[in-house]
Amino acid sequence: MEFPAVGWRDYSDGSLGNAGQYGYYWTSVANSSYGAYYLYFGSSSLYVTAPDKRPGQSVRCVR
Repeated sequence: MEFPAVGWRDYSDGSLGNAGQYGYYWTSVANSSYGAYYLYFGSSSLYVTAPDKRPGQSVRCVR
């Protein structure tokens, strides 16, 4: 499964940032009480971090 480096949308002006360099995706676990987190990656890094509702990140269904 591929996750393209689609970047993110800036919350203040709607501009697209880091497209082609970084990927930001919302992620969650079914029946989780923790809500959504976001997955962030670059060419040599991968993180899952606490929610941050300011930037607009992609949503991708994964089964």
